[in-house]
Amino acid sequence: MGNLVALIPLVLFLAVALGISFVARRRSVGEGGFVKEYFIGNRTLGGFVLAMTTIATYGSVSSFVGGPGQAWLVGWGWVYMAVVQVTALVLLYGIMGKKLALVARNLDAVTVIDVVRARYSSNALANISAVIVVLFFAATMVAQFVGGAKLFEAVTGYSYMVGLVLFGAAVILFTTIGGFRGVAFTDALCGIIMLVGIGVLAAIFVNGMLPGGFTFGFMHRFYERVGIRDDVVDEFRAKTVV
Repeated sequence: MGNLVALIPLVLFLAVALGISFVARRRSVGEGGFVKEYFIGNRTLGGFVLAMTTIATYGSVSSFVGGPGQAWLVGWGWVYMAVVQVTALVLLYGIMGKKLALVARNLDAVTVIDVVRARYSSNALANISAVIVVLFFAATMVAQFVGGAKLFEAVTGYSYMVGLVLFGAAVILFTTIGGFRGVAFTDALCGIIMLVGIGVLAAIFVNGMLPGGFTFGFMHRFYERVGIRDDVVDEFRAKTVV
């Protein structure tokens, strides 16, 4: 049986995000035409919105579900993976992204595929690039949907399929109604919520790392719920006590 109280905040958030998509559609700038407005927001989105949409898209489930799980299994070695991710974003937006944006403006290109086609004058290469992009983005999006549905199931108690359908329908609505601008604004809202949540969790866990504090109580209840033995709890305490 699902927890209706835990479901209400999620439904309210989705309703607010849907409202943002409608507002973004009504306030969209039409001088660039439908294609530019729908797919790239007519190139009028600011740096903050683009940064938030990047974090909300690529760093959401991996940061809160997949990353912590791997860090728990691997240990401090997972830090190297985090460093690689941060460095890749710096290279992508700080170096390559800016140059690619200037080239795209000069070519009046909408997608990376348009840049490839104009640069190499090859439809075959452009089609191959499109297939590669779709395949890798599909894998990324599947991971996001799976992680979100599993998190939905754990928090609300409703089934995995309910969460999967709910998130899938929400993404389709946001994208159809608001285009890239609407999705970017809703992602910015998600990014802000994630940053606030990280700050709150960090403060709670740092202040509760003493024996008997919040962290130990939380982990003990978690272990009991999933059926992990008491000796594993003792091992966790031994590793975290400084």
